[in-house]
Amino acid sequence: MENGSHLPGRFRPPAPQENVRVAVEHAVEMLRCQRAEQMAWLGAEPSGALWRLPVLNDVLLADPAGGQVNTPAGRQVGPAWQVLVLHYLAVAHRPEPRPPEVTFADFPSGRGYAGVYQNRVIKRFCATAGRDLAAFRSAAALLGGRPAQGGDAAFDFQVFPRVGLRLLWHAPDEEFPPSATLLLPGNVEEFFCTEDIVVLCESCTARLAGKPF
Repeated sequence: MENGSHLPGRFRPPAPQENVRVAVEHAVEMLRCQRAEQMAWLGAEPSGALWRLPVLNDVLLADPAGGQVNTPAGRQVGPAWQVLVLHYLAVAHRPEPRPPEVTFADFPSGRGYAGVYQNRVIKRFCATAGRDLAAFRSAAALLGGRPAQGGDAAFDFQVFPRVGLRLLWHAPDEEFPPSATLLLPGNVEEFFCTEDIVVLCESCTARLAGKPF
């Protein structure tokens, strides 16, 4: 076992040649064995053959058998959210609740992704919804962000019923532009692999920038 990467119900990072289709197929295979009680513990509610899952300030509809994930209006979500939702619903164990308290850099498994994370998450956020305080507050309100402690402004976001994050915004000064710190639960690796965590953070900051699911 390396860094807990073989925990039951946890997805390993896909090999470089694997695409979204293969990731979805793996998730569907895992979901065949998922118990309804576990889906409910993860915060999902049955709706016929589908499961309703709160995601940020919205609800998405997941089809465990076919791997489709749609908005309530019937639009299929993008590949990133599709895989994240299916991977979350396939978690087979029950991690303890943990508040957002660690950064991505605190995970040994994330060191090889540090540059990717900085570019795809922090820099993009600071160029969009984090460009100034007013933009951050407005974007956070639209996604149901709750004011939190830290930085010059901070908000908590309930991404999934059992996984939240805290985004801290640091004001610019005469020498430096605005910056940000994103905090995750210390046991987020019990829900998602390292690559999924990068995608999770990137997808949340994209939603703050106004991008659809």
